[in-house]
Amino acid sequence: MKTRKSRFYAQRIIFTGLSLALSACTSQTVKMIQPDTGATASCSGSSVGIGPLFSESFTDSCARVYENRGYVALERLTPEQRTSLERRGLLPKD
Repeated sequence: MKTRKSRFYAQRIIFTGLSLALSACTSQTVKMIQPDTGATASCSGSSVGIGPLFSESFTDSCARVYENRGYVALERLTPEQRTSLERRGLLPKD
């Protein structure tokens, strides 16, 4: 009797853990800007369940492609780049 009860509780714990893992969701967005032209791009990914690493990997890959083209993530603009973009009215408001 005790073994049956223990197995039932173990199954409930495993089921609860899997339910929580599968119901988790994540999203990530990186806003990019080309300091010379003011052109903007956005890399975003989202996933449901056990795939947070996939959305992060996708977003990072997208950002690298834009970085190779001269874009910079908004949060990594240098003070000089930010000032130049603001002066020209090219810095996005959001």
